[in-house]
Amino acid sequence: MDALEHVGGSRVVLAARADELLISGDLAGQRPVYYPRDSRDGLVAGSHARFLSAGTSRGVDWDWLAAHLLVPGAADVWWTRTPWRGVKALRPGWTLRIAGDGTTTQVCHVALPAPGPNVEDSATALFESLRQAVRSRVSDARCPTADFSGGLDSSSLAVLASAVAGEVPALTVATEGVDDVAVAAEAARQVPTLRHHVIAEPSALLPYADLERTPLTDEPWLGAVTSARERWWMQQVCSAGSDLHLSGDGGDGVLLATPAYLADLVSARQGRALWRHAVGWARLRHQAPHALIRAAVALRGTSYPQACHNAADQLAKNTRAGRGWAGLVSWFRVSAAAEWATHEGRAAVARMLREHAETRAHASVPGRMGIGDSAAFLALNAFARQQRLDADVAEQWSVNHHAPYLDDGVVRACWSVPAWQRTTPEQAKPLLRRAMNGTVPASVLDRRTKGDYTTPAYQGLRAHADTLRDLLGSSRLAEAGLFDRNRMMSELDRAINGHSIRLAAFDAMIGTELWLRQQEQSK
Repeated sequence: MDALEHVGGSRVVLAARADELLISGDLAGQRPVYYPRDSRDGLVAGSHARFLSAGTSRGVDWDWLAAHLLVPGAADVWWTRTPWRGVKALRPGWTLRIAGDGTTTQVCHVALPAPGPNVEDSATALFESLRQAVRSRVSDARCPTADFSGGLDSSSLAVLASAVAGEVPALTVATEGVDDVAVAAEAARQVPTLRHHVIAEPSALLPYADLERTPLTDEPWLGAVTSARERWWMQQVCSAGSDLHLSGDGGDGVLLATPAYLADLVSARQGRALWRHAVGWARLRHQAPHALIRAAVALRGTSYPQACHNAADQLAKNTRAGRGWAGLVSWFRVSAAAEWATHEGRAAVARMLREHAETRAHASVPGRMGIGDSAAFLALNAFARQQRLDADVAEQWSVNHHAPYLDDGVVRACWSVPAWQRTTPEQAKPLLRRAMNGTVPASVLDRRTKGDYTTPAYQGLRAHADTLRDLLGSSRLAEAGLFDRNRMMSELDRAINGHSIRLAAFDAMIGTELWLRQQEQSK
């Protein structure tokens, strides 16, 4: 069992002995292990739940779909289930043990050490783990390619890859209103081994286009609403001759923490740090710091089971938690999708939350972590489970897609310092900046802008309004009694008429609707 902790990368490990078989996934959750809840003919495990569901004949798990939509950040609550009744998932960092007599047990085999104060050591560990993650992938590749947006995450991987493989095609999308090209071009001039390719994005590739061509996925795919653009981008990667493509996806998941980390600073010893962080975030968002501090104090006194019960009460009573940045200082939030759910849909998720709270005194994370690190780890798990769908879709379009930031070594390096040192209002991703200082061009390290793709989303909503109305008019979620068709239609109309809506929640709902139709068509 101890040997499993020393296997790096992003992988599933099978270890066999005469009397038992051990199966373990990765820490982030990009490599889930699925298995049937009941197995009469011996255990069958796999990397995709859909194929295992064929032998269960139990259909869709509607409660799981509702939880996935209404409490997406509470990965701990829904992780061990799947969209298919009768198929379970092994938690990240846990091991499935199959004894010789066929009995199975699950145990958490990973215990990350408590975060230490030495940021320099952690930055060195992060650099080495990223370099190893890149080297292990590109060394045997014929033509590795890399995303190169001019942002720190993708640029770091592209520069590390070019140091191993020589000339590496670095691909930048030219999108109107986004300054990625200028920053990337300046960085490429300072790294001669990068062959910079600027690719103009067609104006017709708006979100919500060609929804009928959304690829079949194992679970609901959040990228479904932009699948036309993703398909086009994978075609560009293929055109560059790529046999392995590096993506900066996952960088935010390991390098940033949710605002819940402020609760870890609520103490007499850390009072000055709490005030500095609260004031910094408040200034950036033009809010009062006292609201953040009050939220942090309240969260510090809220146990994980209490947070689950609070969310259950919110769903049952159909109330809304505080909005704004202070509302994010929480273990997890109830999604805006709850506003479109029926009483039955909210009640189903509330029941799951309460049952979970009765069996868990703490969040299921690998080690004794503070609130900030625990909440960030659960958010990482939720992201990584989607990321493996991204890789599956890329494979359908002939791209060998990799996200090195989700490797076990990178996760360990990032969680070796507390959340409040990985996330600060003064500087974005300070740990990665320290790690890559002297390796990545200063123009990338100093960048303060980030592309905003909100405008194309609303343009796409208006351009494809009829398709979306047809989709919601025959909503499978509404037919199942989980969502209210009229509320969903009303939200769509608000967006079409120029009002701001919760796009992430809306897109997740649309992605789930598309997934349900895919399953019907694939039977």
